[in-house]
Amino acid sequence: MGISRRGFLGGSVAFVAAVRSGEAFAAPPGPDIVDVSGSDPKAMVAAAVKELGGIGAFVRPGDYVVIKPNAAFANPVVWATTTHPDTVAAVAKLCLDAKAKQVLVVEFPQGKGEKCLERCGVAGALAGLAVKTKLFSEASDFQKVEVPGGVALKSVDVAKVLRSADVFINIPTAKHHFQAGVSFGMKNHMGLIYDRQAFHTLLELQQAVADLARVIKPQLTVLDGTRALLSNGPAGPGETGSPGRIIAGRNVVSVDAYGLTLAKFGGRDLTPADVKHIELAGAAGLGEIRIAKLKVKKLNA
Repeated sequence: MGISRRGFLGGSVAFVAAVRSGEAFAAPPGPDIVDVSGSDPKAMVAAAVKELGGIGAFVRPGDYVVIKPNAAFANPVVWATTTHPDTVAAVAKLCLDAKAKQVLVVEFPQGKGEKCLERCGVAGALAGLAVKTKLFSEASDFQKVEVPGGVALKSVDVAKVLRSADVFINIPTAKHHFQAGVSFGMKNHMGLIYDRQAFHTLLELQQAVADLARVIKPQLTVLDGTRALLSNGPAGPGETGSPGRIIAGRNVVSVDAYGLTLAKFGGRDLTPADVKHIELAGAAGLGEIRIAKLKVKKLNA
């Protein structure tokens, strides 16, 4: 089956964002994970992306870029329940600098959409940029796709915007989750599906999150660990910490696995074996989760 420029596998059996027809677009030699420490999210994002080959390794002139932060809660930045607004703005600005045709920041908010973007700071951070936002709310925003090899998840309604995207960038925040253990990149994908409730009530959550990673595959994941929600996630308020780190990589599963090194979540030092959806995704061959096997580059910015 041929792969279209817009990211469908032929026959529209699954979403695989940002795969280009006839182009190798292979990852250049370099680290699997970039771990940047610092205090300025914009400088940290810039350093991480530069180490991965620069924004031109991901975004080309004329590309349509979809960015998914965690901006689902109408909570203040200090609660650490949402992606730091400066991190979101930094990624968006890099895409604009790469001459993207359009940059769209999307979310399926847990509350009133505009209020979520306002209170978590994302709206203000994007105000000076030529970036559009889209808040999902209707079933018509989504399209059903099959999940090849899915164990708990056989099909799922996924945001239609991924179909037309040339590049999909995932910008989760690092936080505790009372059911999933943590909410990082793979869990952030749930803001791109219509029936999230089914994951929590009708399906085995951890397996469903791992299955979802079979059909939503960001080209770049930037995990915001500038601050972290350590307890009472995902909505908070809870105990927070300040790891002061940005973790970036091409493979969301590997980023999630390495992201466990940021802090103690739920009062524990976690490994991939302690977070079932990460373990299951690794076992399914969706990404390397053995931290010792990852090529990691650590930087200060």
